[in-house]
Amino acid sequence: MSTILFWSPIKGASGSSSLAAAIAVTIGNLYRGRLLLTHLGRRYTGIESGLPIQEYGMDDPTLQLQEGGWDAAARLVLRGTLSKENIRNYTTPVLEHTLDVLEGTSSFGAAPPLLSPGLVRAVIDTANQYYDLTLIDAGSGAGWGAVQHEACARAKLAVLSLTQNMRELDAYFESMSPLSTYSSLPLLIVLGKYDVHSQVNETNIRRRYGYKGALYTVPYSTGFMDAWNRRDVISHVQREVRSGKEQHRKLFMPVGWAQSIRHISKAILEAAESDLRLKALERGA
Repeated sequence: MSTILFWSPIKGASGSSSLAAAIAVTIGNLYRGRLLLTHLGRRYTGIESGLPIQEYGMDDPTLQLQEGGWDAAARLVLRGTLSKENIRNYTTPVLEHTLDVLEGTSSFGAAPPLLSPGLVRAVIDTANQYYDLTLIDAGSGAGWGAVQHEACARAKLAVLSLTQNMRELDAYFESMSPLSTYSSLPLLIVLGKYDVHSQVNETNIRRRYGYKGALYTVPYSTGFMDAWNRRDVISHVQREVRSGKEQHRKLFMPVGWAQSIRHISKAILEAAESDLRLKALERGA
């Protein structure tokens, strides 16, 4: 019953959404529990971009009334009928009995229903009554609105996506970020698309900015990005994180993508003080 917030100050291709999706699928495969993955944007964007969720044409009649996602949740909240007993009915299951996705707001029309702090608060609080872990992709960009602040206020941990771009690192570490308001909120930084041969490595970043907090790296993975483009993240992550093949890598060989994602997933659960346990078949892995 914890909420994890994923965010990046870098607008655009920061990898925050793909990280949130990969972590959710990894935890769903390796740990026992009920998980909800959602985001604060329009349908078919953010985390939904890499998942096997049907995307319709703009003239499709089914778009006239969405039966699930944040739109449906908004109607239930207005009626006072959203509850832990029915919230799952308005999500899309992507891992049976484990991981559900609450889709974004409608992507058709000039003015889709907008999220509000009250709606976000009601949905997160209700989700935490049913799900063991709620993962929220809060998007990217330094400009936060009331909705992002509401989600962050209810989070137990924030996962921040950065890259090895020095200009972007300078901008983050040398200025006040929206997360600065939440000084007591644990923060875990992830450097995505990590190049182990770059001079802008983990050690030098810590030295340059005097950062002593949690810092993890995820190397670029062509296989994962291809799977993202095919909307096949579920199958790809299942194959990679459950194979265990990287346990036998040679000494001094850079840590691979799957092992990095496993390590970060474990670190997130520990930082959030989650009581999820490894599935039996993974013990000792």
